[in-house]
Amino acid sequence: MSSSHLAHANYDPLDPAVRADPYPFYAHLRAHAPVSYIPSVGAWAVTRHADVRQLLLDHAGYSSDPLIRIAFGEFNPAPTSRYLIASDPPDHTRLRTLVNKAFSRRYVQELKGEIAATIQRLLDDLDGRDEFDFSAEFAAPLPVSVVANILGVEPAMHAAFRRWSNNVTAGGNDQALSAEQRTLMRQDADDFRGYFLDRIEYARRHPQANLISALVHAEEAGEKLSADEVLALAVLLLIAGNETTTNLLSNAVITLGQFPAQAALARRDRELIPALTDESLRYLSPVQLLFRRATQASVIHGVEIPRDAIVMPIFASANRDERAFKNPDQLDICRTDLRQQLAFSWGIHLCVGKALANLEGELALNALFDRYGALDVNTPHIEWCEAFYLRGPKALPVRVRRA
Repeated sequence: MSSSHLAHANYDPLDPAVRADPYPFYAHLRAHAPVSYIPSVGAWAVTRHADVRQLLLDHAGYSSDPLIRIAFGEFNPAPTSRYLIASDPPDHTRLRTLVNKAFSRRYVQELKGEIAATIQRLLDDLDGRDEFDFSAEFAAPLPVSVVANILGVEPAMHAAFRRWSNNVTAGGNDQALSAEQRTLMRQDADDFRGYFLDRIEYARRHPQANLISALVHAEEAGEKLSADEVLALAVLLLIAGNETTTNLLSNAVITLGQFPAQAALARRDRELIPALTDESLRYLSPVQLLFRRATQASVIHGVEIPRDAIVMPIFASANRDERAFKNPDQLDICRTDLRQQLAFSWGIHLCVGKALANLEGELALNALFDRYGALDVNTPHIEWCEAFYLRGPKALPVRVRRA
């Protein structure tokens, strides 16, 4: 084994070296130990595309029930609620059917004008500046504003929204938190819960034209969502919609800086923007991994997995698997194998917000290309977010030149 392989032999998602760049570690696992036990997180890592996809399809053998407990830790704003993303059939089937009624593809497309206007407002606020923090001043406020408006939350609460989201995702790496941080974050979780339960109760008595009201009143075969279930969906939409889209946009800017020929191609042919969005998600996946529980003793790629063991399908590794993608470590917006990318999961748990995230990404990238002739990362070192299951920069200084 070469010295390079040896350097990447010990995968630990909590290790700063892995946080800095996990992809060489993923490559080593795929080649030498595609299913491995990771002591630091007490879970089995599954790294090859075929194995990850099969695991995601087998919801009877691998339950989603531990996901929220591990990802949110003690800062879950809806600890007694059933989350769509952490439920299995038949509960998942019921929840997904009701959510799809309220959050349909048609509904998302009707948001296009509102999202485009939000993008233009954020860019107008940056006019006259040739340097700014792309993540803090554009990529983060965009999905927060979009999701808050969808849920019917007043603009004055948008900053609190963003803080709540950041705090919840920090729960998956809570050993790094001080006692004071924990106290403040518990209070934020309580505030998060109280705010939305009040909104849900108001929507029951006074229906309005927003998603909270649509979820409250969605009905299928006499079934409706409980207040706790609506709360869990609001939490999930805020956090997944916020973190995924924020990191999608920031990661796309980072990636285009690494592959300038692909950036130039997308600028020339805007019909490639949807492919650019998908390929950026594959190349630098905002959600690196999630969690499942083995409901029975099983075998993955010849490795025995005990019953009730926690299993981590690593989406980011699967998306760079040379067995599934040609030249996986290259950004290629013309590749023909993009339908296989797993950034939004696979099977029954395919992200309910995928269409919204893609729409935001496509509209934002088009607007950025229209506004700026150059958009360059302006730092030699990127510090990545603390949550080990996510990937996106804490800050992204950029330098721009108007088109």
